[in-house]
Amino acid sequence: MKILFVSDTYYPHINGVYYFVCRVGPLLQEKGHQIKVIAPSNTRSAFIRSIDNLEVHGLPSFPVFLYTNIRIPVLLGIKRRIRKIINDFKPDIIHIQDHFLISKAVVELNREFKLPIIATNHFMPENITVLVKGKFWKKKLEAFLWKGFSRVFNQVDLVTTPTLTGVNIIRPHIRSDIKTIALSSGVDLQRFHPSIEMETVRKKYGIPDKPALLYVGRLDPEKRIEEIFAAIQLAGEKMDLCFIIVGKGTQSEELKTLASTIGIADKVIFTGFVPDEELPVFYNIGRCFIIASIAELLSLVTLQAMASGMPVIAANAAALTELVDGNGYLYEVGNIPALVQSIENILSDESLYLQMRNRSLELIQKHDIQYVVNAFEKLYVESVENKPMAHI
Repeated sequence: MKILFVSDTYYPHINGVYYFVCRVGPLLQEKGHQIKVIAPSNTRSAFIRSIDNLEVHGLPSFPVFLYTNIRIPVLLGIKRRIRKIINDFKPDIIHIQDHFLISKAVVELNREFKLPIIATNHFMPENITVLVKGKFWKKKLEAFLWKGFSRVFNQVDLVTTPTLTGVNIIRPHIRSDIKTIALSSGVDLQRFHPSIEMETVRKKYGIPDKPALLYVGRLDPEKRIEEIFAAIQLAGEKMDLCFIIVGKGTQSEELKTLASTIGIADKVIFTGFVPDEELPVFYNIGRCFIIASIAELLSLVTLQAMASGMPVIAANAAALTELVDGNGYLYEVGNIPALVQSIENILSDESLYLQMRNRSLELIQKHDIQYVVNAFEKLYVESVENKPMAHI
């Protein structure tokens, strides 16, 4: 089968959409399918390039101010370029990852091709509206974003999203006759697992041999790292600990300044972006994963932590509520004392830690990437069989 993935974000913009395509695509190729990807290029010129063993057709684009890795495609000639890719590749099915400009153009063009289209939603308005001041303007922007979402997703054959939380969020914005299902983005259990050698990485990043909390991901406003800092400040008065932050973002320098200002700079380690091969090691160095974000449709990093046998402390918000079930604690956003108590419990009670660790390893099995790939393959086959295609 020929499968065309379409995404408005891709490498070098590292996010959940990119990780989904770059992991599922190669595994589908191993099963004998042909895969191509349409995404923005990282320049104003088009390219055809192999990225993660996938053939990526990059459309000319320009960077978003302050977010240079996020690209907006050049609209002039976009449909002509996409039409040529579809005509040359002759896909059996198209799988879009969002409702933005490239995916919108693909859906509009599909009125000619009449190919089956599956759409996966990774989007929550909060990822964008968090940057807007004032409730009035937030609501206006949110309504605008959902209108664009509905315009695209109401023209596809099937919608998936990583969690039941995601289904409940998007269901009111999609026609009732379009099937919407929850299907995890998955995690590679062969890559993320307990008992990985870690002394080399410890030395490289100067990580002390003491109980460590871990966060992996972007350092942006919706991730609410400052809330974790407040808990570290209080918990650090009672126990010796450190907080490892793996990642970078718009708040990197601001958070470093804040750590110094509130007196926890000696307890916080900023690694910045780490090489892909080192990432699994950090999940073994940390004793507990912590995430305060209020805008997660799944949280791949939380899945990676669970696969590595880590207990999880998470905000009681969005899809994080589906990932914590006996393997950690949920705390109400803003409740710093509860967050502190959760940290103290896991870091000080060995038997509780082991119980939660084992529960994480049990829960993660249903998110195995091999299961996810097989499930999507089945959806592709069913979609093609149910929708006779026009000749391309």
